[in-house]
Amino acid sequence: MASALELPPISTSILADVEQAAVNFGVTRDQMTEAAARAAAALSRKMLDNQIGGANVVALCGNGVKGCVALHTLRILHGFGADCSAVLTGSEAEMRPETVSAATVLEALRLPLLQPRSPAVRGAVADADLVIDGLVGVGLDGAPREPLAALIRLANEVRADVLSLECPSGLEPDTGEPLAPTLKARTTLALGLPAAGLFGSLAWQYTGELWLCDIGYPPEALDESDLEGDELFETNEMVRLR
Repeated sequence: MASALELPPISTSILADVEQAAVNFGVTRDQMTEAAARAAAALSRKMLDNQIGGANVVALCGNGVKGCVALHTLRILHGFGADCSAVLTGSEAEMRPETVSAATVLEALRLPLLQPRSPAVRGAVADADLVIDGLVGVGLDGAPREPLAALIRLANEVRADVLSLECPSGLEPDTGEPLAPTLKARTTLALGLPAAGLFGSLAWQYTGELWLCDIGYPPEALDESDLEGDELFETNEMVRLR
């Protein structure tokens, strides 16, 4: 058995291999997304000191899986009584289908879905009790471009209390190099397994507290990548790494 901190550095290619192996064993990506969102909502509750009723929560959402998880986290927090809104950085045509579906649910619930250039965005981020970073994570390919870069700079400028999913947007997930710009989070939640870059020499300045949550990878999926993580979550489905 290995604890999360005893695992070898896990590259984004290995993360992709483990996810695909889990799918091959019959675990659906929807199931993994829901597990991730449930964990993010639980950590959000902790960050809000359990004062979740009426708390203002804003999610900054990219087009991919990280954005999808952030949107589903909002759905759950809305059910807990938070006042939730999202900033969508892409059009429907640019989003992954599952991210479109998540946004459609929030639209049906009449939660505000803002565009990055909306004048309301700055006030929403500045006034938020919690900002969820769903912009770009392990899929980062070079320094963040607009409109993501502007939202990262805004969150840093107003010193928003941020929960980053996977890794802070702009932090290179394999090396831990902070690209320009990189979001500075209060807390980061790694999903399923921690990317190697989260332990880079400069990463701690951007991740804040570092947590890892279970999203349903079967041990057999980890075995296929020679990872010994059978009992990673034996005592809790969410563990603090730093």
